[in-house]
Amino acid sequence: MTTKLLTALLLGTSILGSAGMAYAQDATLNIESWRGDDLAIWKDKLIPAFEAKNPGIKVVFAPSAPTEYDAALGAKLAAGSAGDLITCRPFDKSLELFKKGNLADLSALPGMENFSPVAKSAWQTDDGKATFCVPMASVIHGFIYNKDAFDQLGIKVPETRDEFFAALDKIKADGTYIPMAMGTKDLWEAATMGYQNIGPNYWKGEDGRTALIKGEQKLT
Repeated sequence: MTTKLLTALLLGTSILGSAGMAYAQDATLNIESWRGDDLAIWKDKLIPAFEAKNPGIKVVFAPSAPTEYDAALGAKLAAGSAGDLITCRPFDKSLELFKKGNLADLSALPGMENFSPVAKSAWQTDDGKATFCVPMASVIHGFIYNKDAFDQLGIKVPETRDEFFAALDKIKADGTYIPMAMGTKDLWEAATMGYQNIGPNYWKGEDGRTALIKGEQKLT
């Protein structure tokens, strides 16, 4: 099978939407993903449900370690041994794969019209003319707070940016707790919370990204 067959985002469940496609009997579809945490649900629920409705098609979900996924996938694509279904990172990582010819243009894939422009924006070319991954899941970002610390210092859960900073200032002034901590060992934490969650609110999302690429704005 070609690695350009279909691509999926995050949970990779777009394979369930491909039942109407024509495959040779006794074909095997291999799914690339970094979501090892989802292995049980794929093996126990998703794959059995798909294979029951599609006899002759065997599905193999073979995730790589999250911190090794990009390098492992790149090596497999270069060697021509990558899976048939590829879980896509958002934005430039997958755009780079598309420009190299590793991902197919799925703009005309049946069902794509059901996704909003926002849902597809992280897996499109800058001009929006080509969509190369199927949006199948989204993630909510946020901060976990220490309820005991808030109760002890008389802090209410902040609802605005100003209240959030005021809470951090109060915690810092007290000195008992660290105001805010974020792990960086696996790298995705800083990317997710910094560049994909907090940052876009300050550089106006896509406007800031394109301005940075054009050299019209600096990341400071």
